[in-house]
Amino acid sequence: MKPVRLQINHRKNPLGIDDKKLRFTWNVDGGITQTAYRVSVKNAENEIVFDSEKVPSSSMNCAADFRLKSREKYFWNVTVWDDNGESEGSETAWFEAGLFSDDWSAKWITSGLVSDGERLPADCFKTDFSIDGKVKRARLYATALGSYTAYVNGTRLPGVLAPGTTEYGKKLHYQTYDVTDLLKQDNRLAFTLTDGWYMGKLGYGNAHNQYGNQRKLLAQLVIDYEDGRKQTVITDENFDWSNDGPVRYADLKDGEIYDSRLVPTYSGKAKLTDYGVIPTASESDGIFEAEHFPAKLLISPTGSKILDFSQNLAGFIKFRIKGESGQTIRLRMTEVLDNGEYSRATIKVEEGSPEILQEIVFTCNGEEQFFEPEGFYSGFRYALVEGLDEVNAEDFEAVAVYSKLDFTGKFTCSNEKINKYHENTVWSLKSNFVDVPTDCPAREKSGWDGDAQVFSTTAAYLCDSAAFFRKWLTDVRDCQHADGRVLNVSPTPFPETDNWEMHQAAGWGDAAVIIPYRLWKFYGDRNFITDNLDLMLGWYRFARHAAEDKSEKKAALSDPDNPNRQYYVPSSPYENYVIESGNHWGEWCEPEFDFLSEVHLPKPELTTAYAHYTTGLLAEMLREIGMDVKAAECEEFSQKAKEAYNYYFVKDGHVNAPRQAPMVRSLALGLLDGEAEKSVANDLNESAVNRNYTVGTGFLSTPFVLGVLVKYGYADTAYRMLENTKAPGWLAMVEGGATTIWEDYIMYDENNHPLSHSMNHYSPGAVCAFLYDTVCGIRISGENRFTLQPLPGGTLTSAKAEYNSAYGKIVSEWERKNGKTVFSFEIPSNTTAKLILPDGTEALLKSGKHSFEC
Repeated sequence: MKPVRLQINHRKNPLGIDDKKLRFTWNVDGGITQTAYRVSVKNAENEIVFDSEKVPSSSMNCAADFRLKSREKYFWNVTVWDDNGESEGSETAWFEAGLFSDDWSAKWITSGLVSDGERLPADCFKTDFSIDGKVKRARLYATALGSYTAYVNGTRLPGVLAPGTTEYGKKLHYQTYDVTDLLKQDNRLAFTLTDGWYMGKLGYGNAHNQYGNQRKLLAQLVIDYEDGRKQTVITDENFDWSNDGPVRYADLKDGEIYDSRLVPTYSGKAKLTDYGVIPTASESDGIFEAEHFPAKLLISPTGSKILDFSQNLAGFIKFRIKGESGQTIRLRMTEVLDNGEYSRATIKVEEGSPEILQEIVFTCNGEEQFFEPEGFYSGFRYALVEGLDEVNAEDFEAVAVYSKLDFTGKFTCSNEKINKYHENTVWSLKSNFVDVPTDCPAREKSGWDGDAQVFSTTAAYLCDSAAFFRKWLTDVRDCQHADGRVLNVSPTPFPETDNWEMHQAAGWGDAAVIIPYRLWKFYGDRNFITDNLDLMLGWYRFARHAAEDKSEKKAALSDPDNPNRQYYVPSSPYENYVIESGNHWGEWCEPEFDFLSEVHLPKPELTTAYAHYTTGLLAEMLREIGMDVKAAECEEFSQKAKEAYNYYFVKDGHVNAPRQAPMVRSLALGLLDGEAEKSVANDLNESAVNRNYTVGTGFLSTPFVLGVLVKYGYADTAYRMLENTKAPGWLAMVEGGATTIWEDYIMYDENNHPLSHSMNHYSPGAVCAFLYDTVCGIRISGENRFTLQPLPGGTLTSAKAEYNSAYGKIVSEWERKNGKTVFSFEIPSNTTAKLILPDGTEALLKSGKHSFEC
C-alpha cells in the first residue's frame, strides 16, 4: 500500500503560500485498508519541523500545527500501514512559504497618471541588475493594482492575468515565481501593467475604474547565493518607466490595441505611491494557458473573412504576421455567427451602457511579428479578420485560459449527444473558472454566486474545485455587508448600492451556506465550515431579520394601487418565517415565462423554501463542529419555515403553483411529507409528460429535477427528459451545434438569428451531476465511504463514469447484454462502497474490482 496524490490545502507542491492552517491529504494505491499513518515535514536543512508520529487511523488527512517561516521550503512525506502491518512511504512532496508581510521591503510604484475615464497606454517598468556569485535560488514576488506581465531577461513568466481579482479594498494577492534558471550575470526585470479587473470594464454596466483610477505595481526579487548571502531587487523610485511601448491599451472586455512599431524607451522614472492592503498569497494556483486550437478560414455570404476555431472558449488569439509598416489588422471576436456573418448578439449591453468590443487591433512594423495579448481575454469561437487581403489560417491559433485545475470526472455512454453535452459542460466550466466562477466570459465576466451555487455539485465531480472555491469564498466573505447580506457578485464589480434590493436574492445569497456545505461533503474538510462560519452565520442572521421585518409589506398593503399586493401572504403565526422583502432573481431562464420582469415581484414561496433548506444545512455543519446550541436554533427555524411553507403554499396535497420549479423545489429541498410528497411528485411527472419531456425549470431547480423524478419512481420520465432533443432541452443545444452550454435553451429565433443570451454559461450544465450520481450511481457518503446505486434507463445500452474523488478513483460501469445488465465497479484502496442494484441486490464492496449481473 503506497501513499499517492499528496496535497497540502488541496494543492500539489504549491510555491508561495502563507496559510495559517495546514492540512495534508493523500490517497493510497494497493492493499485493502490503511490502519495507521505518519506524516513528517522537514525544512531545507533537513530538520524535522512536524512529525505526527504513528497515528492509528484510516483517515487520509492530517492537520499540522506548526508555523511556517517566510520563504522557507519544506519537504514532506507520509508513511502508511496496511491491515497486515506492512508499511510503505510516499514519494517526497514539497511546498514553499511565500514572502510574509514583515519581509516586504519593496515599495509601491506607479506612473503617476490618473485615468478620468480615458484609456491609458500600458505602463512599462524595468530595472537592470547584476549578480555576484553562484545562485542557490531566486524568487520573484509580485502583485499589482491592474494586471501585470513579468519578464526576466526577455522571458515571459508563466501565467496570465496576474494577480487575478479580489475585493481590492480588503485583499490583494501576490504570485511567487521561481526564476533561478533565468538569471545571468547581467539581468533585466521588466513589467507590463494594464488595467485588469482593477480599472477595466466590469459587470453588466461596463463601467471603468470601479476600484481605482491609478495602476500600481509591487515586486520583490530575492536571490539567495550558495555562500549564504542574499540580494534583493525591489520596486522603488529607481525603476525606469515609460508608456510609449506597443500596448496602447488593454482591457478585459474591449481587447487590446498593439502597435508593433513601438518599443518602450523607459525614459522616465517610476513614482512612489502607497496602498493600504498588505498582499497575501492566493489560496489557488492562478490562471494559465491551456489548450490551443488551430483556425479554419470561412468566407461569409458577403465575402468577409472569418476564422473558426471550432470550440467556443475563454481565452485569446495568438498569431504570426508580416505586413507593411503601418498596416493595421483588426480581429473582432464573437461566440456566434448570424447566418454566416459576424454577430455581436451575445455581447449586447444594456441601453446606455458602454459597448463591449472584444477585438485586437494590431499595427505592423514591416517585419514578421508574433503576437500574444497582455491583460485581455474574451469569450469566442470565431474572429472576423479585417485589414488583410489574404488570410492564412495556419498563422492563427486560439488559446484557452482558465484557473489551474485537476480534472477528476470522466463520463461516456452509448448516447453520443449526452457525451457531447458532458464535454460542453466541461468546456463551460473551463471558460468560467477564471480566478472566480464567472457567469459568462464574453459579456460580464462576473462571479455571480447563484450560478456558482447551482453548479457547485457538478463542478466537484468534474474537477478538484476545492482550492478554486476556497479562494473565491474568501472573496464572498470580503464582500459580505455588515448586516449579513451576501452580495450577488463577488468580488463586486459595481457600487454596493447598485440594485441594493437584489442583494438578498434567495438561492443566490444562500450560496454562502450551500457551497461550503457541498465542499465539506465532497472533500471531507471541516475547514470549509470553520473558515466560513462568520459568513454563514451572518447570512442566517440577515435571513431571520428579513423574515421578521414586514415594513416593506406593510407599505405595499397600505397602497391600494400597488400591483404587488397579491403576492404577500396573509398574517398568521407562520408569517415571521416567510421572507417577503427585496427582489429575487428566481428561476432565471425559466422556459416560457418572462423571468426578467418577475425579478421585481415578491417571491415568498421561493424564499421560504430556501430559508428551510439553507438553515437546515447550516445546522448540520454546526453540529459537526460542536456548536449544538446554535444548531438547535437553526433547526427550529428550519422546521418553522417548513411549516410555514406547507401552511401557505401547499393546498390539498399540491403545491399551489402551476409551474415545474416549485414542484421540484418543494421535493428536492425536503419541504413535504407523506401524501403531499406523493401528490406533488405525481404532479411533476404529469407536468413533464404534458410538456413532451422538455425542461420547465430555471437555474435554481434544474440541478434537482431529474434526481427528484427518479427518487419518487419516475425514472422513465427522467431519462426521457435527459434524452429529449427538442427545445427547451439539454440536448437541443447539441442539436444546435453548441460546443459549450448556453444560458438559455433557445438561442436562435425562427429566422436563425442569434438571441442575446450568453453561449457559454455553465448553469444549465448542472444537470451533469445526474450522470455521475444516478446514471452511474456514484455518491460520497462519508469519509472513505461511497454509495453505488447505478440506474440504467432510457435508450442507453451502456454508461461509464470515473471519478477521482478525495478518497481515490472510483469507477462505475454498466452495459446491457442479451436481456441482462452487467455491472463493473472499481473501488479505491482504503474505502468501501455500499452497492444497491436495481433488482434490490445489496452488498458492501471493499477495494478492488467487482462485477455483477442482473
